[in-house]
Parts: sequence; structure tokens; C-alpha cells
Amino acid sequence: MDLLNRYRLLMVLMHTGFLGNLVVIYYLSKGLSYAQIGLATALTAWGIVLLEVPTGIVGDRVSRKLSVLIGLTLNAIATVVLIFLSGFAMLLLYALLMALGIAFVSGSLQAWLFDTMRHLGREREFREFMKGTKSLTIPVSALTLLIGAFLAQLYGFTLPLVLSFIVEVAMIILALSIPEYGFEPVRESYGKHTLGAFRELFSGRIFPLVAVSILVSLETNQFRKFFEPYLGKVLAVYLGTTITGTLGLLGIAEVTVRTLPKFIGVRIRDSWSLRLYSVAPVLIPILTVLSVLYKNPLWIVLLGVVATVVSTAFQFNIAIELQHRLPSEKRATILSADSMVSALTMGSFYTVYGFAVNALGLEKARLVFALGLLALGLLVKALEVLGPLKNSLELEHVS
Repeated sequence: MDLLNRYRLLMVLMHTGFLGNLVVIYYLSKGLSYAQIGLATALTAWGIVLLEVPTGIVGDRVSRKLSVLIGLTLNAIATVVLIFLSGFAMLLLYALLMALGIAFVSGSLQAWLFDTMRHLGREREFREFMKGTKSLTIPVSALTLLIGAFLAQLYGFTLPLVLSFIVEVAMIILALSIPEYGFEPVRESYGKHTLGAFRELFSGRIFPLVAVSILVSLETNQFRKFFEPYLGKVLAVYLGTTITGTLGLLGIAEVTVRTLPKFIGVRIRDSWSLRLYSVAPVLIPILTVLSVLYKNPLWIVLLGVVATVVSTAFQFNIAIELQHRLPSEKRATILSADSMVSALTMGSFYTVYGFAVNALGLEKARLVFALGLLALGLLVKALEVLGPLKNSLELEHVS
């Protein structure tokens, strides 16, 4: 198989998921509370905070391929823990393993790919390559999620989790077959390299992009966090059944909201993609507010579709822009530092949001947090229009 096609297949398999966010219902079926789920999610995020830069150093100083292989192996082990999940302690163990796995893969995978394309003299094709790859990951993700949702409804959650483990083992074998080209290990000391990466991350050229990206991620995650039980309760009322009886329909909704619209967000014309990039910080929290004000299943799914299209277009443009702005010798570490700052923010958010849902109820917490994020989005747009953020947020790779 062609070298770049092996990368593409690896990325497709990495986006294969038989449960997606339906795993929250699996947690609830095991007797776990929203607060416990929020804490476990926060542990994963905080674990990434502690591990992102050290694992990024592995990618820059030792081998990007090795870093990815370690991460994929840890993800497979985490899935085994999830299959035998019993109680909060095992959920925390799963969360910690996921943090390690994500940290080792984050930064190193795209840096590995970008270095290879540069070695082949094809780095200018990176944007189109990623577009083509995401065009494949989205339908595969949608199909496997649908299969997993109906398998979970008919046979329980164990079967889709076992299928996930099989795919993860296949990813390890595939990654082993891909050579590493164009990698030059960094020779400077760990401390100097790390400090240099953080200085670059917090520079005026990089940090405004990172900060707005984190804000839009918060807005998107707030729309999606506990979305499945929220929609499941609305569906259960409409259909006169239990939330477990809606798993198949929730799988369809998950595909409709989270996967298929990503295809639109990636493949949309560049002119529309840039418009969505511009309005994302304000539009996404407005969609969350609307999902609370009118509780109709089809309306909520439609809003989710729009939110995913907008978020995907925004994050796709940000990811490509960062690859073009970052220096090669620190790319993996800077991307890991970016993920670390993002994870610190997300971890704090998940903890507060989980307890807020327990205290206020899912509907009220959803509305309150959306309004707060909308205020921040409006502030960003004001700073962009008035000038302070205008140049920083302008996409250079499409200029």
C-alpha cells in the first residue's frame, strides 16, 4: 500500500468508534452519577495537562512513530478496562490510561505525517490530504457508530466495546508498518526545548489562535456534553419508553449530529468555510441556548447538525493554520503544549459542569453555561472587529 495511504488508513481507523458519546449511557447503566462521569472526564483532561509536554518531547527527541505506537497500545489497554468496568475506581483507571494514550498520540501523529510529506516534497498538499482523509473518516465513523448503537441496544454494550478493541489492535499493526522519514531529533536540553516551545505557544503569532480555538472547543463540548442523555430523555417522553429503549435512535442522532455534518464542515467551499470560521465563537452557544428553549427531538438534532458543521470548519482551518505557523523542530512539543493548555481548561470545565448538572439539573445548567460562553464569544468578535485580534486571527495559509 502507498505510504500516504497507510497514514490515511491509520487515521480512518483512529476515528472508528462503535459507541461514541453513547458510552455516557453505559456509565449511567453501571450506576455512576453525572458528577462522577464529569470527574473522570476531567481526570483525562488533567492527565493530558501533566503528560502532554513530556510525551511531546518523546515525539521531538526520540521518535514520533514510537510516541504514536505507545499511545495506541495504551488506548487498547484502556478499552479492556472499559469492557470490565465496575465502579468509579475502574472508571478513573480508564480515564488515566486514556490520558496517557491521547498524550502520546497528540502532536506526534500529525507531525509525523507532515515531516513525511515534507520529505517527499509534498508538504503543500497537506491541506488537501487532510480534506481527503476526513472525507473518509466521517462516513466510516458514522457507519461504525450506527452499528455499535444497535448492537448495544440488542445485545448489550460488551460487543461494540470488543469490536473497538479489535480495531485498536489493527491500528498498532498498521502503525508498525509505516516508516519514519524526515525526522531529526532535537539536540537541545529538555528544559530549554520545553521553555522554547512554551514561548512560541504564548507568542502573539500563535496564542490568539490557540485561545479562540479553546473557546470554540468549550462551546462545542458544552453543546455535546451529556447531549445523549438529554436527547434520550426527550425522546423517551415522546415515545413512551425508557432511555435504554432509545439507544438505536440515539445512535442515528449521534451520526446525524456528530459525524455526517463533519463531512460538510471539511468539504465545504473555502469561502463558506472562512465565513463559518469567523462566526463560530458566537453562533455555537446560540445554538445551545435554542436547544433548551424548544425541546423537540428533531429541532435539537437539527441544531446539533449546524453546530457540528460550524465547529468542524473552524477547527479544520485552525489546525491547518497552526501547522503552517509552527517551526518544524518544535512542532510536536508546541502542539502538545497547546493540547495541554486546552486540556487544563476542559478539565476544569468538565468538573464544574458535572457538579452544576447534579445541582441545577441538565436543562438549567445547559442554558446557564451557554449564556456565559456566548458572552465570551461576543467579546472575541468585538476585539476582532475593533482591531486587537484582527491580524492574529486572520488565516495566512489562505491569503
